[in-house]
Amino acid sequence: MKVGYLIIGRLKSTRLPKKLLLKGKGKPIIEHMIDRLKLSEKVNTIVICTSTNPQDKLLGKIADNNNIECYFGDPDDVLLRMLNAAEKYNLDYILTITADCPFVDPDYADRMVDEFLKTDVDLIRQFDLPHGAFSYGVKVSALRKVVALKETSDTEVWGRYFTDTGLFNVLDLKVKDDHHNRPGLRMTLDYPEDFEFFKKIFKHLYIENEVFSLTKILDFLDENPEIVKINETCGKKFKKRFNAQSIPKLKKIQKVRTALIIGSGSIGQRHIRNLKKIGISKIIALRSNKGHYKKLPEGLNVVEIDSWKDIEECNPDIAIISNPSSLHLKAASQALKYVKGIFIEKPLSHSLEGCQKLTDQLEKDRVVSFVGFNMMFHPIVKNIMKFMNENNVGNVVNIQAQVGQWLPDWHPYENYKKAYYARKDLGGGVSLTMIHEVHLALELAGLPVHVYGEISDYSQLDLEVDVCSDLMIKHKSGAVSQIHLDYLQRPPHRSGTISFEEGWLSYDFNTMKLIGQVKDKDPVIVWSDAQYDSNQMYIDQVQEFVNYVEEGRMRHKFDVTSSIESLKVVTASFESFKTRQSVKIDRNESFSF
Repeated sequence: MKVGYLIIGRLKSTRLPKKLLLKGKGKPIIEHMIDRLKLSEKVNTIVICTSTNPQDKLLGKIADNNNIECYFGDPDDVLLRMLNAAEKYNLDYILTITADCPFVDPDYADRMVDEFLKTDVDLIRQFDLPHGAFSYGVKVSALRKVVALKETSDTEVWGRYFTDTGLFNVLDLKVKDDHHNRPGLRMTLDYPEDFEFFKKIFKHLYIENEVFSLTKILDFLDENPEIVKINETCGKKFKKRFNAQSIPKLKKIQKVRTALIIGSGSIGQRHIRNLKKIGISKIIALRSNKGHYKKLPEGLNVVEIDSWKDIEECNPDIAIISNPSSLHLKAASQALKYVKGIFIEKPLSHSLEGCQKLTDQLEKDRVVSFVGFNMMFHPIVKNIMKFMNENNVGNVVNIQAQVGQWLPDWHPYENYKKAYYARKDLGGGVSLTMIHEVHLALELAGLPVHVYGEISDYSQLDLEVDVCSDLMIKHKSGAVSQIHLDYLQRPPHRSGTISFEEGWLSYDFNTMKLIGQVKDKDPVIVWSDAQYDSNQMYIDQVQEFVNYVEEGRMRHKFDVTSSIESLKVVTASFESFKTRQSVKIDRNESFSF
């Protein structure tokens, strides 16, 4: 579970201009808050969550100076900004507090994390603490649901979406110490009187490089009750403003009911059948260029159209792009105008050109993306991940993967030389077509830093694309992956080994078996099922995609951005073969996990 602290703030305040930069004992208020949050033992990430307004760039500098993150998002839609920040940093839960609360208590933040681990709640509140000492705990999946359902874009006061709609499980966390039970005490910065209140506290309690506790603040105020009176009336102003907030209106939950298929070859037809299995029966197939299948098999029961102009009246919810790889980006760019989610078959494209443009389009239009690495849903891969998580085997040291299949036997019903996977103009070749192993290696061993590639050609197939490819990947973690791919093997095979510091795994997709060993223990069969139906991983994959679309989940491990890293590796292997040198993957590029 990954938990992050989101500090919500802008420099736009009219009641107290640039209040976050006001100083207590020579140090900006927001930096005092950061110091306090760093004391939390159970929060993984701290993010200043601000807007794209030009003046807020200053908050980015403050984040850099304090070694924390900064996210620049929607100026008005606070909930959307929070969600995008949470997704960017892959957070499961967020603890959120406005940036004008320098005395937030990190101990209660850690208590929230414990509660999230113990109970299934969407929102945790702490109303018994002084106002400004508590934060809110929010489950990101619940936040995603709110963003998908809310009607308004101005969401500065957002708590009622969780408390007043009846859709969420809310927990009120009680104070652990009666001394801290001060719900009427105001410790937040909105008005000049608040700043005077803070200055008194900093003057008497602040010691450089130390963080004074909430208990010390309350002790000091008990000894000096006149200080509490400085900003007493400010609380009434805030309460009046809060109570004026209307109960939020929500949209109806959007279910995926209609799918658009672009590319109705064998994989497109598989998707059609599987969509129907999960309850999506209305399917439109765009067939402007009918390819191998001039006529679709009987029983598919789809509505066929031959022009993009016909799509709008069909009103599809999702689009599945399963045409040749070189056509993926163009089709996706056109389809996103009409849908809430886009599924693109792997690889994302035949080159990196145009990937950034598509990524920007998807983000701008809030269209959920998904790239079809179906192997990630196979029980062998799932159990590899489980084995790594549940056993003390250390880091991945080396990955060896071998994949081969005699190309003419792949689709015996068609001329293999004319199929997309054998044509350079359509993005074919073994490296792109069998990119699964590259993607898996990055998932297991982490980001690539260097790639070396060797490509061999075999005249018996008479092809212009790579027929036999060997890739070596040096990962940022220090691990090395060696991947062999070919169009030559009879019978086909897919197998590999994964070596850890304290163990190993061996897998074979032909025998449907995964064997592992931990340290000095005997090897064991981790998973085996010779009867496993391989279509199930395709069903699980498309169901996951549909779930993400209905949740409005923009960022996840299968989105367009995350898939680009494997495409980088393949394109780097092509360059390496030409130059006869290893190719460095530039970590300053836009695309990364």
